[in-house]
Amino acid sequence: MSTPPSRLPSLSAPPRDPAEYFALLAPLRCDRAVRCGEIGASERERCLREQPRARVLLGVERGLQAGRYRFDPARAAACLRLLAEAACAVDHEVLPAGCLGGAVPAGLLPAVAPGGACERWEECIDGRCTGELGCPGQCRAHTPAAGGPCGADTLCSDGLYCDRDVCRPRGDLGAPCDGHWHACRPGLVCQGYVAPVHEPHAYRRKQLGVCEARPDAGRPCHRVSLGHDCAPAQFCDFSAAEPRCRARSPAGAACSWQDACADGLRCDGLRLSAAVNGAGERRLEAPGVCRPVADADAPCDPAAAETRCPIDMRCGDDGRCRPRGDTGATCRERNDCGPYHHCEPATRTCQPDAALGEPCRPDRGGGRGDAGPCFLGACDPAARRCVGACSRGN
Repeated sequence: MSTPPSRLPSLSAPPRDPAEYFALLAPLRCDRAVRCGEIGASERERCLREQPRARVLLGVERGLQAGRYRFDPARAAACLRLLAEAACAVDHEVLPAGCLGGAVPAGLLPAVAPGGACERWEECIDGRCTGELGCPGQCRAHTPAAGGPCGADTLCSDGLYCDRDVCRPRGDLGAPCDGHWHACRPGLVCQGYVAPVHEPHAYRRKQLGVCEARPDAGRPCHRVSLGHDCAPAQFCDFSAAEPRCRARSPAGAACSWQDACADGLRCDGLRLSAAVNGAGERRLEAPGVCRPVADADAPCDPAAAETRCPIDMRCGDDGRCRPRGDTGATCRERNDCGPYHHCEPATRTCQPDAALGEPCRPDRGGGRGDAGPCFLGACDPAARRCVGACSRGN
């Protein structure tokens, strides 16, 4: 069942420090997750427990203590308000990174200059980090100007994108574009691009597109890397041979595609066949009905493409919404357990992941990878502590 929007306690002043910010942030993030159907209402308390632990596991607390972030009270306050009020469907590219989710909350800004030591890219004032969690690297500066080089280790500055190893300017409204998902500035999409075909019997020249605002209801729409190119309040109806943007439907309305329903609703019972339609998508077999997101143990149809189950739950073979296991729940593999937990081989129970530097008990496979007890790391069998699983060169 959906919940009303969160209420942000009156802020007479911005949060004074990260601790106060995190205390306000956790309930707002979890309330929004329930409101938007990411988790069930019964999982809210678990979500609240996970928030501080996630900052430890993801190295954010370590970076904060090492001075690799600086706290921005005004930005923190602005993003707390946005978190309390924002719709579920938003254009994340036009929002400050970390406002509505992500490992590093938006109130923490980078404090490491190019050349300085880092573990996460969010720690770098300008550029990317050549290291990874538990495996320190250096902040490598962005390429500042169009025409400069780019690649896996060298990113382009804001306002540019990497196209065939060269930084190019992102197009403004009306600018020509080549179909790259970053070819247009945030808030715009490349419309009308036609890719070339070099087959001798079906040759087709490339046709450039134009940077335009995201299409509204009734306009044609397409797949892009992050889903579809419709405005956030719309969905792309891929059940049609010629997909078009449609307004999201209210409770009780019939729905013909995933994400077709308004905030807090799911297209319950939607069935899609393995065959494809004229748009190259799975063919509609039976429409669903927009219904409020349910919770654990609610009835569901295991054969449906979408059910009332929250996103983090699965519809079990018994026709009930089943959450992934919390600490102590029985399991066969990591995927049976909730976030930041692993399946302990000896007991076949879900146990909390260990952070880098914390004690661990290596399993017979060496304690590495997703099956091991260490989050994004490995259990050193000699020290019996979690260490970074560093790639060569770090």
